[in-house]
Amino acid sequence: MDWREFYLREVYPRLDLPLARKYPLASLKPGAGLRPLSEHSLLMLVALTGTGKSTTLDVLRGHYGARAGSLIPSRRELADWIAIPLAQTLMGEPIAPIRDRARRFAYTAVFAERTPGGMAAAFSWLRLAEARAGPLLAEGIRGGGEIGYALRHFPRWRIVELTLNPLTRLRRLSRRRDAFDQAAGCADLSFLPTELRAAASGLLEAGEITAEALAIVKAEATNYGLTPFAEGQAYANYHRVEVDGRSPDEVAETVMRIIERQFDGERDWTECQR
Repeated sequence: MDWREFYLREVYPRLDLPLARKYPLASLKPGAGLRPLSEHSLLMLVALTGTGKSTTLDVLRGHYGARAGSLIPSRRELADWIAIPLAQTLMGEPIAPIRDRARRFAYTAVFAERTPGGMAAAFSWLRLAEARAGPLLAEGIRGGGEIGYALRHFPRWRIVELTLNPLTRLRRLSRRRDAFDQAAGCADLSFLPTELRAAASGLLEAGEITAEALAIVKAEATNYGLTPFAEGQAYANYHRVEVDGRSPDEVAETVMRIIERQFDGERDWTECQR
């Protein structure tokens, strides 16, 4: 089954997507002057919830220009526009927005079961016009399955994975006030490595982490794990950046050095520096 064709035939016509309005250079349908996103040079920033991905992207946009990171929909948007409605259709459910993070993970898991590569494949369904506004930056793939798929199938992409201790991520997620962070609270610590459970229990009792944050990280871990992509060293276009103890500017500086080294000589990546 060609799930992209199924989506365009059975799901896409039922949606009222703001894609053209928000991303005028992007499309889910073929068109003159459009190339699959897989054929564009792209820096894909990868990180689990609470690692600091959005903050790092903000610094990169400040350096390369806002358009660099605003030409491609986010993972959240593509989940709303592709993965979740396709999963709902396959399950015989009405297409409806889903707010709860744990339920969203469940629907994207259904999508990944049918579509090899999961959300990495969803990004490849996008087509993009040529844009010389600077580097193409994106965020949106998670876990070894999606990362490995992108590395094997999209050689023009560079994958930079940010990693952070799970307890630090839980603290950050518990403090931030993002309206997207909705989930039914759960105090289950069984998904954490044994050596972290006692510390997590103490943090929960002290109010430093919340049951809602635990529920989100547990659901995410079920789909994508808690550890970095183990096979990264086998790929020249994969890079891992440890976030612990480093400021957002320091993390972004490291990512910028990777960009300049990996895309050296490619016109669309170097023009923005001149």
